[in-house]
Amino acid sequence: MSDVSNAAWQAFNIVPYGAVLHVPAGWEALPPVPANGPEILRATGGPGRNLIVFKVPAHGRTAAQVADVAQEKLAAHGYDDFTRAEATFAGRPGVALDFVTRRDSNGAVIYRTREYFAVRANAAFVFGMGSATWEEHLPLIEQIAERFELAG
Repeated sequence: MSDVSNAAWQAFNIVPYGAVLHVPAGWEALPPVPANGPEILRATGGPGRNLIVFKVPAHGRTAAQVADVAQEKLAAHGYDDFTRAEATFAGRPGVALDFVTRRDSNGAVIYRTREYFAVRANAAFVFGMGSATWEEHLPLIEQIAERFELAG
């Protein structure tokens, strides 16, 4: 995949939530899927290039503590091989949580996901994007996360 850092980007203003998601030109916003819980936006750049943004109550927790809760829920759904790192997300100190989303019948990894977490006031924002071709798509995931904005 080519570096998209100098390519044209477009902004999706998530007005009711005071957030702006920047994605490469040509991506499309999709409506949230209510069954996924507190999802506020989906976007796609074509097959295998999908992302999701959630907003959840922070309940006084830090980004790391929100990531802890998310990890517990994800593990309960069968996801595994979690790794995490401190990361700047939405211009704030946050957390990046990587995990395996899907394995084949032999246990080989076929899909990985990264979720970024940041807290603003009483809300936590989560940006998630995964790929079957992790090494190829990780730079794009990082660039989208770098550009995510929270107003106020």
